[in-house]
Amino acid sequence: MNKIILKEKLDLELSLFSGQAFRWEKKLDWYYGFIDNKFLKLRVKNNFLEYVCSEDLVAQNKIYDYFGLSIKYDVIFENFDDELSSIAYQKFKGMRVLNQDPWECLISFIISAWSNVPKISNTLHLLCKKLGRKYTLDEMIGYSFPSPVQIADLTEFEMKSFGLGYRAKYILKTSKIIKDNKTLLSDFYDKDYIDSLEFLLTFPGVGDKVANCVLIYSLKKYNAFPVDLWVERLLIEDYGLNKKMSLINKRKWGQNYFGRYSGIIQHYLFHYKRKYNH
Repeated sequence: MNKIILKEKLDLELSLFSGQAFRWEKKLDWYYGFIDNKFLKLRVKNNFLEYVCSEDLVAQNKIYDYFGLSIKYDVIFENFDDELSSIAYQKFKGMRVLNQDPWECLISFIISAWSNVPKISNTLHLLCKKLGRKYTLDEMIGYSFPSPVQIADLTEFEMKSFGLGYRAKYILKTSKIIKDNKTLLSDFYDKDYIDSLEFLLTFPGVGDKVANCVLIYSLKKYNAFPVDLWVERLLIEDYGLNKKMSLINKRKWGQNYFGRYSGIIQHYLFHYKRKYNH
């Protein structure tokens, strides 16, 4: 049993099942999934994050970083004077914005367009089962996420068999672009928000919302601000934005109003709007 002392509150249920990631499963009080593309299980107990790996050990710093445990959320919300944000933070304290693998995150959110979480999860499971490495932990089975090279070798017909529909061609083209150009998405950790956004928008099937999801949920661009239907409703109904304002201008307004950590605040508001405010 490996343990990490928690100095920041961590709620695994909220963090892993709040619309950021799609391949975690819960069994009893353990959460099974992938960090650094290696299979493990996690739980929080007595102020420790406990974890057990399958045959490949996951470095402690990778897990610490995955949950962004170096960021003090209390400070972010205490220093931002906004009533609704404060309410959302108190409701969901312990929910962390994840730092996922950028490649998996990009493909996941291209798939997410006009889909729902169960369908996204099932599609990703079928894709990983077809191409990924099989892991076993307890009685749970997991499959690692395939590389761009592996996906690029599939046909569009094979991709559609995973339930991708019209998104199949987007995933294939994106995989081939990265394969042919030997691009590493992780290089964009050190790029600024605008450069990273412009780069992501060059991929098929990636619009402003998907790009901002990838930036906040995997590339540590904490000022990224995805505007989906829920966030758009929030901005119109709770912050008085004009319904006719473009989605990009709504995103820019959110970044300006909520500031440096607008993406973290947005995730709390997004979850609050879905759960309570409708």
